[in-house]
Amino acid sequence: MDWWFAGLLLAVAFATDVRKRIIPNWLTVSGAGAGLIGHTIVSGWEGLTWSALGLAAGFVPMLLLYALKGVGAGDVKLFAAVGAVTGAAFTLYAMAVSLCIAGFIACAVFLWRHDRLQRFKGIFGILMRLWLFRDLTALLKPSDEEERLRFPFMWAVLPGAVYSFLAWKEFL
Repeated sequence: MDWWFAGLLLAVAFATDVRKRIIPNWLTVSGAGAGLIGHTIVSGWEGLTWSALGLAAGFVPMLLLYALKGVGAGDVKLFAAVGAVTGAAFTLYAMAVSLCIAGFIACAVFLWRHDRLQRFKGIFGILMRLWLFRDLTALLKPSDEEERLRFPFMWAVLPGAVYSFLAWKEFL
């Protein structure tokens, strides 16, 4: 039952993130609450602990990515909700797969853009400053929001979760 609920949670998040660029709080809060309450009802304190660990496993790494401006706040709350429903191990696996897919998508978006040569020169310059001069301020340079390569993270999360689910079922 929790797999169907997690799939529904991810499908609604995908639809709203792609269409409106937001993952609603009502979705993430109700998903996390349902995971915590449902596992507590089924397995008591052990279920609550399992679900809370899943919530933390989804929340903490994504919060770090949010602090680095890599994902939005909705993505953080969504992975917390998915963790509460599916547990820590699956959530971390799905997160890792989703981040790999996001890397491939970012590379494709980077190559597709017309200003890719200029961007590549900028990235190469930052890497050279880091390597040759050990200049960490190159990482602190604020970038304009309009210049950043952005896409809805759900483009990577949904296929990452589907792949993870199929791979996970092989282990069960």
